[in-house]
Amino acid sequence: MSRLEEFVQEERERLPWFIACLGELDRRKALETRGYSSTFDYCVRRLGLSEDEACRRIQAARAAVSRPQLLPALAEGRLSLTAVSRIAPYVRRPDAPALIARAEGKSSRELEAILAPLNPVPVKRDTVRAVAVTAPGPDGARAEARVEFAFQGSPALRAAIDRVKELLAHKLPLGGLNDVLLEVIRDYLVRNDPQGTLKLGRTAPVRGASSIAAAVRRTVWARDGGRCVFVGPDGIRCQSRRVLEFDHREPRSRGGKDSVENLRLLCRPHNDTERRRILGEGTLIH
Repeated sequence: MSRLEEFVQEERERLPWFIACLGELDRRKALETRGYSSTFDYCVRRLGLSEDEACRRIQAARAAVSRPQLLPALAEGRLSLTAVSRIAPYVRRPDAPALIARAEGKSSRELEAILAPLNPVPVKRDTVRAVAVTAPGPDGARAEARVEFAFQGSPALRAAIDRVKELLAHKLPLGGLNDVLLEVIRDYLVRNDPQGTLKLGRTAPVRGASSIAAAVRRTVWARDGGRCVFVGPDGIRCQSRRVLEFDHREPRSRGGKDSVENLRLLCRPHNDTERRRILGEGTLIH
């Protein structure tokens, strides 16, 4: 881990120099005199970058020519290369310095939300249409009937879907929207449709009910904040909200109780880590 973190730091320190040199070559149009048709051609043919890598670096280099403050932000890790390439179309705006400051330290999704108002798209009506897709089968490819849904949802809907994906990660680890929405809608119909539910089918087998009392589960969930509480030797807490499981600090096989004090929330990988630490390989905790 120490060596890997050193490599990351070295790469982070070298990247701004690469971007600065590439931007200067591009600004001077010096590469055309060496037989390359463009900066992109040079990056791909001479430097061996993939087309995607070349595009992102060229975008960042051109942006840094206009806004040199992007280079120290790259070196210090306040902005990633992807973030700089996404900001590139907006660096000539008068409010670009404020935009760059807002983008620092943001995730891709957060940056997406910051940039979206700068490039609004027209409102589109909801559409639902039947389509056919090519699906692999035992006898070769075949056409499969599907329905294509298209609409513009709110940020609240996106947040709700993300949360549902986390809660359903045990049953639906791939988290496809079709399966997630079908599971939620089916559950709603089971509880609310007075005429009986549609025969939508289950997207995953129902797991056995937990023997832990509901009140205990709610208390543990609230205490742990709905996140994995595993803490590594360096004091780093996991905090994952996906595939959470109620873990017994003292395993049931050793007399552990279903009590608030003996239970904690762990994500599946860390629950497995604790199983191996306590009971060794190849033994399940009961």
